[in-house]
Amino acid sequence: MPKKIAGALAAVALMILAAVACWAWMRPAPNPSIDEGRAVADAFLSGLRGGKPSGIWATTTSEFKSAEGRERFSARLKKNAWLSEPMVFSSAQQVNVNGTERLEFVFTSEKSGKPVRLLVGRDQGEWKVDRLSF
Repeated sequence: MPKKIAGALAAVALMILAAVACWAWMRPAPNPSIDEGRAVADAFLSGLRGGKPSGIWATTTSEFKSAEGRERFSARLKKNAWLSEPMVFSSAQQVNVNGTERLEFVFTSEKSGKPVRLLVGRDQGEWKVDRLSF
């Protein structure tokens, strides 16, 4: 009987170890790669230059939409027309947001020299803009 119990415990431990390894391997990355994140941020900024806030709205996370609100977002864009100026990529850096390390992409307006900071986050299986600050 002790051999059967030991064998059963070993099998259970092996199954738990396999489940944990599978979870760790398959869970979504907390951050995009720099190239992925930069592409998302570039597309968002290109949309700003296109002057269509409704199209840009679809490229943001649910959290962004909840915090910003569509009307407030449109008003911020109108008030800060320089956001539609061509932007140059400046840097990507790790920042701490609520205890989680996130990638922040910084772009600078070619004309005014003002910086724009974008965080990219996972939403419904896609990388989207999660925060816009300037």
